[in-house]
Amino acid sequence: MPITSFPLCRHLISFCVVLALALPGVGCSLLKRGKEPVSSQPIPLTPVIWFYPSVTTAEVSYQDGCGETRSVALADVLVSSIPKKLSGVFTGVTAQSQTDETIASDGVIEVGVGLRRIDLAIPKQAPGTYPATATVGIEMVFLARDGALLFSKKLEGAGRGTVVVGERSCQVAGLETIVQEAIDSASNGLAQQLGQSVQIREYAAQRDRWVPMAARSRPSVTAPTTEAVTSRPAVVETAAQQLSGASTTPPAPAQLSFRAIIRDENRDQFLQPDESLTIEIEVKNEGMGEAKDVIVTSEGKAELAALFPTEVPIGILQPGEIKRTTITQRVTASTEDHPHGELTLNLRTTSPVVSVPTPKVFSFGVKPKALDPALVPDVDTMPNSLAAFHQPKGVIISIGVGTFRDGQVPGVKYARHDAEVMAEYLRTIGGVPGERIRILLDRQALERDLEDTFERWLRKKVDRETIVYVFFAGRALVEAGTGAISLVPYDGTPSEAKQLYSLVRLQEVLYRLPIRRAILMFDVSMDPSPGAGLADIPSPAWESSVSEAKKDVEMWMVGNRGLQEAHAYDEGKHGLFTYHLLRGLQGVADVDRDGTVIAGELCTYARGQTALVASEQFRNKQDALCVPGIGRGGMVRIHPVARGNNPKPAPIQKQPPLPADSSELAPNPMKIGP
Repeated sequence: MPITSFPLCRHLISFCVVLALALPGVGCSLLKRGKEPVSSQPIPLTPVIWFYPSVTTAEVSYQDGCGETRSVALADVLVSSIPKKLSGVFTGVTAQSQTDETIASDGVIEVGVGLRRIDLAIPKQAPGTYPATATVGIEMVFLARDGALLFSKKLEGAGRGTVVVGERSCQVAGLETIVQEAIDSASNGLAQQLGQSVQIREYAAQRDRWVPMAARSRPSVTAPTTEAVTSRPAVVETAAQQLSGASTTPPAPAQLSFRAIIRDENRDQFLQPDESLTIEIEVKNEGMGEAKDVIVTSEGKAELAALFPTEVPIGILQPGEIKRTTITQRVTASTEDHPHGELTLNLRTTSPVVSVPTPKVFSFGVKPKALDPALVPDVDTMPNSLAAFHQPKGVIISIGVGTFRDGQVPGVKYARHDAEVMAEYLRTIGGVPGERIRILLDRQALERDLEDTFERWLRKKVDRETIVYVFFAGRALVEAGTGAISLVPYDGTPSEAKQLYSLVRLQEVLYRLPIRRAILMFDVSMDPSPGAGLADIPSPAWESSVSEAKKDVEMWMVGNRGLQEAHAYDEGKHGLFTYHLLRGLQGVADVDRDGTVIAGELCTYARGQTALVASEQFRNKQDALCVPGIGRGGMVRIHPVARGNNPKPAPIQKQPPLPADSSELAPNPMKIGP
């Protein structure tokens, strides 16, 4: 028996030896392949991470062992774990919760949180071990330092495990670990896709050619603020010392605050000869003491300072008192046709104060030099249709009001042309029938025309498969106290609310309609309601117009969220925001290059480009708004709106060296491009 089995044993031993020698190599190879990073070197960028409010307030609810609703906070886990994941993708990252600037450092990674869910079923008062699943959706957007959108992805991560409910307690133990796993899963996937982004790596490769941010002209309030703070206390201290000699009990200090608005007649944010300039000032004493000899001083470049009195006396303010004053001045011709620079307004008093009010700094720009129109892409050329998204039941309403019956209402350049071109774009892309399109221009856009269009005509055209597109270019008014917004029709008068069409009214119409989606685009200049005190003018209530219940149905693209004039882009022959909406609809907003422009991509692209051009050419801000924003989880953000036309750039191929004795060859026309 031993003799016959020996050859078999020998073969088995030989096979085991070979297998033992082979497996370590295979195992190492597989291990290395599974953990191989996207690149051996991190991307040489140091972006800033901005967390949206959806992150800093995020939590997920569940039912505990007694059937009570509990929640697990996600904010701390997200804010701490995401920078760690991204630190392996870039050479460095910095986290911020909020900022006034749109772009900083080498770029910005905007992070939002969407879907949050815990799947857990626990019978009431039944201790034991139960399976649980947590799902967390995270969205990341990478914006270049100039505002260009380079990356936009949304990913959901899942965590699974078991939780324990104690015998004498309703508390559920073990959920935090499962939630952490879900967050890690989503953030790991997004970090990997960021590292694989060709656009971000191409952007980083061009870093040596970036223009230094410090070289760009931009207003700064740091120096005036510091100077004002260091110079004011001396006045307060002197007044206090004088009063202390007369009385052993020092008087109660005042607490002053002030607001100011400066408007130029043309409302283009540039000063020109023979143009009137109006400054409105409101000063309030919120302290317990009287404020004496209150004055507002103006300081700035000589040409600017000459437009305003050096001192504007306000007088005495009793506790709780408010005083307002308005000054109108005309810009006279000077050696410098277009005064520019910064004007700083400060508040002074001889009475002791609780704190020094912050100076108000206003920037006035020079008319930008016109670009060569040949360098600005023409957006009046129609884009390709989106055949896979043919919309025979679509509805288009396009309104452009650039002139008004009331001559006191300033006109809006290009508003009519914006509405005409946008309507044709949407018709071409979606194949919407002509009878389902309504265009209202200037005199055709009376208040009753808006009412008839939205409240009667639209209702007859829609059903549960309808996609509604609404575009409005013109003016809007912000109501004092509430921030409510009203569109100004051709016959609208700011002082007559009945002649305006409120945004709430439009929202209520859409809410009652059985529609599938609504895409709304607004390129509007924002004015405060006439006669309102500056303290009564809140920020325009754009975001409150969309309820949480409608975030999957309505997408609002707003070119100007604040109280200011929307820029006219003369080189593009459109409003600035509208130009970049049209440019995005031509296909360049297809950031992920999947062949389709979705609503979220279009708005983010137009928002970033509008901010960039406003900063670089007009030397100020125009802050656009996308609702629902990143991290709100709105399904409407992934609604397709155009065909993509953003192909991956072809790699640059080196030409072979020419023979030494050959003449120079003519350039190949196939390799010459814009």
